[in-house]
Amino acid sequence: MRHSFSSIPYQQVAGTSFHHNVLLICMVFLILVGSDLLSVVLYRNNLANRIEILTLLPILATVALYYRHLLRGAFASPEIALMIIIAILSASWSDYRLLTMERTVPLAATTLFGLTLGSMMSMRGLVLFVALYFALSMALSLAAIGALPQARGLPPWENSWNGIYLHKNELGANSVMAILSSFFAMKITTGRLRMFFQITAGVAVVLLIASDSRTAQIIGLFVISGFLITKIMPRLEFLWALGFILFSAFVIGMGTLILASDIAEPLFAMIGRQPTLSNRIPIWELTWPYAMDRFWLGYGYAGYWHDAAPHMRIYENQYQLGFTPYYSHNGLIETWLNIGFVGVVLLFLAFFRFFSSVFYCMRHLKPRDDFVLVFALSVGFIFLNITESNVMGRLDGMWILLVMYMTKTNLVAKALVADFRLRSASLA
Repeated sequence: MRHSFSSIPYQQVAGTSFHHNVLLICMVFLILVGSDLLSVVLYRNNLANRIEILTLLPILATVALYYRHLLRGAFASPEIALMIIIAILSASWSDYRLLTMERTVPLAATTLFGLTLGSMMSMRGLVLFVALYFALSMALSLAAIGALPQARGLPPWENSWNGIYLHKNELGANSVMAILSSFFAMKITTGRLRMFFQITAGVAVVLLIASDSRTAQIIGLFVISGFLITKIMPRLEFLWALGFILFSAFVIGMGTLILASDIAEPLFAMIGRQPTLSNRIPIWELTWPYAMDRFWLGYGYAGYWHDAAPHMRIYENQYQLGFTPYYSHNGLIETWLNIGFVGVVLLFLAFFRFFSSVFYCMRHLKPRDDFVLVFALSVGFIFLNITESNVMGRLDGMWILLVMYMTKTNLVAKALVADFRLRSASLA
């Protein structure tokens, strides 16, 4: 039995209950805490951090005001809620409790914000919200690049644009997401709004190239190409998504084999890079044994990366990295260091629930465009987190948006199952 969105009671309630003024305010909050806008504008000024922390107060007020949506979102994505609870409790076993407590406050606030927004908006409203967020991030990045020298390159990447982010790779990753979401928004909008997203897509392509983030460029080419294939496969989105997952797993496996082979160095030389992935592989080799040392619960949220931790000296003496890293450049390892194997299992279960919901909705709902987009965004997130880490980012727009659309998709699937059971019972 197939349904349209209008046939799901919860979709109607969710879409009309969200006030436009609240949506606008939430967008402002998300831009302020989800990017490094303040840190770039107020470069080397501690006022930026203070404003970001103060922004958490109205965010928490919004969460409290819509606490019923928070509860609904938390029950729709229980694994994410449990990950945050464990992160808060991890202060009790962290070697640096004060640091863990300080870092978990913004993590909890922004993740709860994501759970709440995911419940408050309709599916179509949420994906448009996501598209608008990335469009604004591109517009603000372009404006910052034109006005501020620190947006046109920070040491040691002076020749690579970073926009409203403190790292060129973040601009590259957000540009990929902006291209994906703009393609979707162009399909469902008209007039000036459609032109706005067309311009956004063009600007995002330019910024992706100018960021000089090879990882984001390669991942973007792969994911965007896969996303566009759906345009020539109408009514076959379910099979496309299944094939895309299998092909993605194949690509990851092939990439691993290439890195371990003799052909890695000449291949990477063609794109001006080393097979160490800009020293990421040495960082993984250093951090993995430590993750295994505290296998079950990790070091406590952010506790591993405290400046005074004894193992931090190893990064200065071994492998001669030339810098002291502040994170592992891998979402899986970072989660393991933060909250251990328990957290990793919860993360995998969260993605399993989400992808199950996506496939269920693609199988039983029309239109499917919304789910194609969130599926592509999630695959892009996973690929980007092979060499970066946005998982459980305490002030990270990527993480907040992921929580939002995972939660919404789970709620739609849950409502669809309930509606199906109700119809079956009425026919019995």
